[in-house]
Amino acid sequence: MATERSYVSYATAVVALAAIPLSFFGPGGLRMAVIGLLMLAGPGTALVLLLRIDPPRSVQATGALPLSIAIAIAFSLAMSTLVATAMIYARLWSPPAGVCLLAIATLGLLGFELKRSKRSLVRAK
Repeated sequence: MATERSYVSYATAVVALAAIPLSFFGPGGLRMAVIGLLMLAGPGTALVLLLRIDPPRSVQATGALPLSIAIAIAFSLAMSTLVATAMIYARLWSPPAGVCLLAIATLGLLGFELKRSKRSLVRAK
C-alpha cells in the first residue's frame, strides 16, 4: 500500500513539475494534456494523499476509492476556479502564472505529505 501511495506521489509531482515550463511554451497537445491533468487532479490528489484516505480492507466497504477520486477532482477544480477568480479580481490575468500557482500548491501539499510520512517512519523505529 505504501508503494502505491509513493507512485501516486511521484506521478503527481512529475505532472506539477512538467506543467511549469509547459505553461509558457511547448507543443499544444502536450500542453493541453499536462496542464489539463494538473488542473483536474493535481492539488486534489496531493490533498487526498495528505489526508491519507486509505481504501478499506473489507469487501463490503468499498467506498473509499470513489470518495478519494471525487475529493481530488472537486478540490482541484475548486482551486483552479479560485486562482482564476483571484486573478480576474486583481486584474492580473495571466494563465501561465495561474498554472504555476497551482503547481506550487500541489508541490507544497506533496511536501507536507512527504514530511509527515518521514516523521511517522522515524516514530515507528
